[in-house]
This record gives sequence, C-alpha cells and structure tokens, in this order.
Amino acid sequence: MIVVRVLLMSASFGDGHMQAANAVGEALRRQGVTVKLVDYTQWLNPALRSFAKFSLIQGVQLAPALYEVFYKSMSRLDRDSSLQRRINRLGMAKFKRCLKAYAPDVVVSTFPTPNGVMAQLREQGFTRIPVAAVLTDYTAHGQWVQEHTDLYFVATEQVKAELTALGVASERIVVSGMPIRARFEDSGARQALACRRELRQAERLSAERPLVLLMGGGAGLVADVAEWMEVMQATPVQFVVICGRNDKLYRRLRTLHSNRIRVLGYTTEVERWMAMADVVVTKPGGITVAEALAMELPMLLYHPIPGQEVCNGQYVVDLGAARWVTDIQHAAEELRQLQEHPDSLQAMRRAARAAHRPGAAGRIAESLLRFAADQPEDPLPVIGRPGRWE
Repeated sequence: MIVVRVLLMSASFGDGHMQAANAVGEALRRQGVTVKLVDYTQWLNPALRSFAKFSLIQGVQLAPALYEVFYKSMSRLDRDSSLQRRINRLGMAKFKRCLKAYAPDVVVSTFPTPNGVMAQLREQGFTRIPVAAVLTDYTAHGQWVQEHTDLYFVATEQVKAELTALGVASERIVVSGMPIRARFEDSGARQALACRRELRQAERLSAERPLVLLMGGGAGLVADVAEWMEVMQATPVQFVVICGRNDKLYRRLRTLHSNRIRVLGYTTEVERWMAMADVVVTKPGGITVAEALAMELPMLLYHPIPGQEVCNGQYVVDLGAARWVTDIQHAAEELRQLQEHPDSLQAMRRAARAAHRPGAAGRIAESLLRFAADQPEDPLPVIGRPGRWE
C-alpha cells in the first residue's frame, strides 16, 4: 500500500497540539503526501466547544488543584466505561462523513480524542483505516491508549516506558523526538543563533544587556500581570513579551512599551525572538519546551498546568536546561542571579543544545510512509451501507 492521503487530526485546546500537527503536516507534504488538517474542536457542538475551552482556561487559572484531579482521573478512565464511550462519540457523525469523502490511507492525531473515536469506529466495523498517535508532551496520558491505535510516536524513551506500563506493546511505539516546525531547525534558525547580536541591533535592542523573553503560549496566559509590570520596570534588563492572541493582555502591557521593553501580540517569528533571547520565562507546554531546546534557550518555568506541564518542566529541569520559579519575586531573583553569573546561563544553554533531537517531524513522516506501505491492500477502507454514514 502506498500512502497518498493522510487525515491529520488536532485540536485548538492550547496551541501545542496544532503546532505539532503543522510540523508533521509540513514533513509529510515534503514527501509528496496529500494532507488534510482538521481542528477537531470545530466538529463539536458550538456550545460544548465554548464551554470546554472556557472551563479549561478557568480551571487552570482559578482551580489548578481541581484540574490536576481531573487530569489524573481521566488518565485512569476505563476504556470500556460508559463515560469513555460517550467521549468517543463526540463529533463522530462528522468524522464518518470526512472518512467517506476524503478516503484517507491513514489517520494521524496530535490530540487523543480523535483516536478514541477511530477506535470505536473500528470496533463497530465501520472502517479499517490505520491510526497513529503523536504525543505532544514529555509524559504519557491514559487517554492516548486505545486498542485500535496502531502506532505511537513519542518524544523520549521515558515516555515509551510510560506507555508500555499502560499496556501498549513496545513494537507499536516509535521514539521519534518531539515534532516542531522546520523554521526552528532549518538553516535560517541556525543562522539566527549565529547572528544574535545583529538581530538585536536590527530591532534596536542592546547587544550587551541581557534579554528576557516572556511568553505564555498561544493564548498568552500570563498571570499576575500587575506584579510582572512592576518587575519589568524595576529589573535593569531587556524584556520582550509575547502576548499571543490575548488582546486584553496586550493592551494592558502595551503601556510599558519602550526601547527596553517590547510588547508583541501574536507573532509568527517566535524562533527569531528565541534566537535573540538569553532566557525565556514561560509555561512548560511540550511544544514550547521542544522549540526552546531547538533554539538552545535556557528556561525559567512558571505557573505550569498541573499534570502534563509539570512533567514537561521536570524533564528539562532534570536535563539542566531549565529552572522552576514559584512566583514572580522568585523569577526576578533568578533573573538577577543569572545576570550576575553568566556561566550558569551558558551551562543551561549547553544542556539545551545537547538535549535537542532534530528532525523529529521528518522521522514521523518517514515512519508513517513505511507503516502505510506495509499495510495490506484494502479496497474498502471505509465500510457500511449507503445512507448509513451519519
């Protein structure tokens, strides 16, 4: 079987799942594969979609302990439970129509729910299309584990061990590294790292004064804004703040904009700002961590989402490429310490450089092509009688 069509499923709950999907999609297209990328949240009932996104953001910000309980309980959820089966039916009607209309050779997801839906469709005999999962954190969550997921791509050997402990056969797991977009690994990114001083000068930033990048993911979730404003005004280093799509945050911080403090909204040039920075203060999303490692950027990790982001953060802290900061004053103290001891910052940069595993998206694309080529010819990848697709 030669793969010609890939259905790539993701979800806009946070930015990382979509960024990983884009990275895999880029690599597949370079191999000549036709790719259809779907944001699975758009297949959900609009009211449910809005409620889920609102609940996620509010839960993380206002009740992190409760979110942690939810995260752990969902990881332990029995795959045969009625709740799991209800989750697996979310968006199923549109999924069926897409499978029939697009007729993919393989379905790949960077978000676990579509894998659960595909598992149920295969269990029902609706389809025999192969299914692959791309995990986007440095830990394994139980929701990824589905009986009919044929292949798993993970960032590290440790994540592979966690998946095998959850019952996944070792031969179904590929340690690929974390897929990130080519712009973080191509010659342009390497050149940017080699020309950090020139990039700063082009932005009218000092090449001598330390530069701190402050970012909170695609949604720009930076808590305790008033305190951060005080720290930025009082700390004699340069700051670049990326607010993402958080317009309210951008308008509030924009009042600080100066030659020393730059405030940006959503940008497609994160890798350029990472190349210029000496350290990034951020939440440890899996893709954010991987991008920072690729750009050899030391990290101060702040306000992680309980569960996956704590695991992501601990991974890079153990590597020596990052440090935890418990609150804003602790962050300010760490920034002062790193400014006074540049050798520590250089050691963190070396650790990041050593930990990065380039080419993950390409490895995933190549593995998918080999996997699909090994599948038996199936003239009926989607089955069922006409009129029964919904």
